[in-house]
Amino acid sequence: PRFQQRELREFHRQRGIATEAWSPLGQGTILKDATIDEIASNHNRTAAQVVLRWHLQLGNVVIPKSVTPSRIEENFQIFDFELSEDEMTAFESLDAGERIGPDPARFG
Repeated sequence: PRFQQRELREFHRQRGIATEAWSPLGQGTILKDATIDEIASNHNRTAAQVVLRWHLQLGNVVIPKSVTPSRIEENFQIFDFELSEDEMTAFESLDAGERIGPDPARFG
């Protein structure tokens, strides 16, 4: 949510390219955000669940990494609720242009 790349996602959409969310949970850093916590409370879900749901509603491919069985199970419990338009807008406000991984334009 802190690195949303709207223009790139639109470019992909126009060309039928699937966008994959790399590190969709921001390596856990986003999970302590107050906005996300409030949205999670509204749905009786965890912060991770609402972030994963947000990615799905954007149309991103989401492959969260976990080795903890309970978290893996939790990650699958995102298909029986939807975020409202206002909640999706709240997520938009979290974009800070913060890349947490290597920049492919400068890789190598």
